[in-house]
Amino acid sequence: ALSHWCIFHRNKAKQVVETWQRQFYCAPRDQRICFLYLANDILQNSRRKGLEFINEFWKVLPGALNDVFNNGGEFGRNTVIRLVSRINLFLSFFGMFVIRPLIKFLWLIIHSWF
Repeated sequence: ALSHWCIFHRNKAKQVVETWQRQFYCAPRDQRICFLYLANDILQNSRRKGLEFINEFWKVLPGALNDVFNNGGEFGRNTVIRLVSRINLFLSFFGMFVIRPLIKFLWLIIHSWF
C-alpha cells in the first residue's frame, strides 16, 4: 500500500526518503521499528524498477538502524539484526559495492555492543 505508492513515485525518491527520515526521528521510539519495516519493504519491492531508493536510503538507513539498535532495547537490537540480514541478502543481487557499507555498519554496532 504505502510502499507501493512510494515506488510508483520513484522519481521523487529523494523527497520520499527525506520525509521518511524526518518522520522517523519525530516518531516515538517504540514506533520507529515500523519505519524500518517500511524502508525494507520499499527496498525489497523497488529493486526491479531501479536504484533510486537504494541510493537514497543508503544515506539515512545506517543512522536509523543505529538509533533503533542502541535505543530500542533487546527487541530493537534483534529487529535491526534481522532486517540487516534481510537487506544484506537482497543486496547481494547488486554486488559488493552496495553491501560493503552495510557489513561495516553491522560489524561496528554489534562489536560495540558486546
